[in-house]
Amino acid sequence: MRNLATVLLLLFSVGFSRAQSDDNKVMIIIIDGARYTETFGDPQHTYIPEMWRLAGEGTIGDKFYNNGITVTAKAIPALWCGAWTAVLDTVYQGSSTNYAQKPTIFEYFRKDKQAPSEECFYLLKYIADPWLPSFDADYGPEYWPEVYSDGATDDDVAGNTKSVIDDIKPHFLWVYLADVDHAGHSGDWENYISTIVNADRIVGELWDYLQADPFYKDQTTLFVTNDHGRHDDQHGGFQNHGCGCEGCRHIEFLAVGPNVKKGFVSDVYRTTPDFAVTASFVLGVDPAKATGNVMYEIFENEAVESYGSSDNLFFTVAPNPADENSVMTFTLQSASKVSVVLSNIYGNVLFKGGEMTMPAGEQTLSLRELGLSGNLPHSGMYFLTLNIDNAASTLKIIF
Repeated sequence: MRNLATVLLLLFSVGFSRAQSDDNKVMIIIIDGARYTETFGDPQHTYIPEMWRLAGEGTIGDKFYNNGITVTAKAIPALWCGAWTAVLDTVYQGSSTNYAQKPTIFEYFRKDKQAPSEECFYLLKYIADPWLPSFDADYGPEYWPEVYSDGATDDDVAGNTKSVIDDIKPHFLWVYLADVDHAGHSGDWENYISTIVNADRIVGELWDYLQADPFYKDQTTLFVTNDHGRHDDQHGGFQNHGCGCEGCRHIEFLAVGPNVKKGFVSDVYRTTPDFAVTASFVLGVDPAKATGNVMYEIFENEAVESYGSSDNLFFTVAPNPADENSVMTFTLQSASKVSVVLSNIYGNVLFKGGEMTMPAGEQTLSLRELGLSGNLPHSGMYFLTLNIDNAASTLKIIF
């Protein structure tokens, strides 16, 4: 872990050349523990005027969910990794801490881009022993980010972020704001609300700060989400979290950037692992060991092509969790042979069907029409693969 002065000294002492040839930059902001009913779930957007302003320039994910464990120690690594991952204890450089078993977006970015650590910053308040990325044999410490852990409040983290933007100009910044969760746990409603208002102000300020800098202006995509929500009123109220209720699981998703749809509200069911995979897509890196899916629906069609989706395969199933009336939606660039395969988590094929030739254009098929009505599996998670000619795309589906 280094502070900014150490990073600057390193840059000036060894020289600094950018490994990136593209102009895509990404800032991710995590607002720990904001409940959806106090963010985009509030029809008046009372506490988030800045994020609501940015939503007019970008996309809201109205059905974005933590689909795993609704506590920070599990959800932050899942957001990092694009997958739910084991979090293991270790002693690192003399301190007890934890690390993610699967590689993180930081590691994917640095390895794929052959980028120095100063291209990739993780900014948070001071923590003596921050959680670590992975020790994965294919990635690991050689590809960790610069960790700038300093200050005691979200405002301190925001100030540090501006300093990094001014002095170093990395392509990838991950900003973690912790105050909302701490205020929620206090049980003081006014304190909780005031920290949401402050986090919202910081999101707006940082976006405007990026747009005022020629290096970032019109070349940066901002993603905002939460690690978890808080209990809804039927399950204990805002003071705590950690169960599977709607309040704990339903989290915000905001994206704004040059290739993100403007003024768009997506009703596609999406989950925590999709977050880092979608950010990786914008950065142009391959999250090889992630399990999430790219949220193609938030991007303009031209962006999907320019970001390199060569087969342009993308489909959704809604609602998901699914039943026989759930609808698969996809677009064919030309008349194509289409089929589907349903597999369990062990890779065993449970169903093959829907084999047909379909014309170009947007297509919708219910799972019943595909022949699944008499073949629905037991409740749980499965994988549905859409085959189009000689290409395939796979989506997690829950029954």
